[in-house]
Amino acid sequence: MTTMTQQRAGWRRIALPISIVLNLFFVALIGGHLWQVHRAAVNFGEPLMRALARAEASLPPRDAAAFGTVIKRNAPQYVPSLRQLTAARRALQDDIVAQHYDPAAVEQALSAWQGAWNRFFGDFDHTLVDALAQVSPEGRRKLIATRRSEHEESKTQ
Repeated sequence: MTTMTQQRAGWRRIALPISIVLNLFFVALIGGHLWQVHRAAVNFGEPLMRALARAEASLPPRDAAAFGTVIKRNAPQYVPSLRQLTAARRALQDDIVAQHYDPAAVEQALSAWQGAWNRFFGDFDHTLVDALAQVSPEGRRKLIATRRSEHEESKTQ
């Protein structure tokens, strides 16, 4: 074997493992990004869902079932605007933490977020009112008492 052939063979022995490692790294990087995007899409309304779950947990079982049924039944009416609200919030956050802070862009994003907020509550308020109509007076009182208690706890922390 000549010196040139030995050098080529040596380089190939090093290049292949490095190439495989780099490819695995990029596959993991892209896979992690796709997983994060998927998780964000699945959890688009996580704060709202947690609040609704806490509300249901504070209600007597019969009231919780009726409340949950209305919330789930009407989801197609408010979920699109909830997605828009989530996207507007993310855009606002991105503008706030941008490398070059642009007050005009932040103001515009804030306005878009406020509009999305108003659209969401315009779509969701009827669902909430209908869901509360299915709850007994005792359940509604308990719901308000629980909310006040949580609010007081959050003020002391």
